[in-house]
Amino acid sequence: MKKNFIGTIILATVSIILSSFVHCQNAVNYENYLKSLPYQLKPDDRTPQVYVMTADYNDYDLFGNFIKKSRVSGECTLLKDGYVKWNNVTSSHSQNLNEPYPDGEKQNFMENFTYHPSSGVLNDSFFNKIPRADIFEKNLIWDMTMFEAFAWYKWDSLQLNTDFLAKDMNAEIKMPGVGTFENKGIRITWTGITKTNGKLCAIIKYMAMNNPLTMSYQNFTIKGRSHYWGNIYVSLSDKQIEYADLYEDVLLDIKTDGQVSGYKTNTVRNITLKKIR
Repeated sequence: MKKNFIGTIILATVSIILSSFVHCQNAVNYENYLKSLPYQLKPDDRTPQVYVMTADYNDYDLFGNFIKKSRVSGECTLLKDGYVKWNNVTSSHSQNLNEPYPDGEKQNFMENFTYHPSSGVLNDSFFNKIPRADIFEKNLIWDMTMFEAFAWYKWDSLQLNTDFLAKDMNAEIKMPGVGTFENKGIRITWTGITKTNGKLCAIIKYMAMNNPLTMSYQNFTIKGRSHYWGNIYVSLSDKQIEYADLYEDVLLDIKTDGQVSGYKTNTVRNITLKKIR
């Protein structure tokens, strides 16, 4: 009995020591991850990455009174060599803030729409294959391109909790069939590490404030400004995006053709990009 008791104590002591050792080892590993990002890491695109992007648009007046809301959602697949494919894109609208969205209407013209971002998503001819694309579908494509650009931008130059000014990304962008958007003062910041989808990820924060925009839609002329910010989780094992979000606050001055004074609205956008396989 005494021997068994002593053996139990020894085993318990060994377990505590091993537990402490493993804890210390993990602490050291995490500290190493926070020193710098693995600069030689390249995106591993041998396996398609499939996501669901959901974009919510809530419209308010300048006093915060709700007007209407819209949701567009789609399945996005990142293919080999950087190609992107869209499926199951749906759109729904509601004038009740607190009620669930109705079933979305499928946008069949987006089914299997495949392209490479370098083919010119901002060229006038890019949307010729899907001429029915509205601002909602176009934004899906542009926002996905933005997530990829910010996720990997100056990867080997980022330092923990230090803003990186993405000066070469600051420019006025022509959005085909929509208008112009000027990115100003884009900041990219590596803020730490997290774990999602079973993978250790770098958290990449981005922010751009006071971005001017102009739009022409049907018989409307729209001018305004945008603040946007969000986070992207990038895997430290294969450099693929595991999760991303965007928050945007847009003030708009809307006038119909020939109108001297229009009306002002506040559109709040929230986007989530969730990996499903």
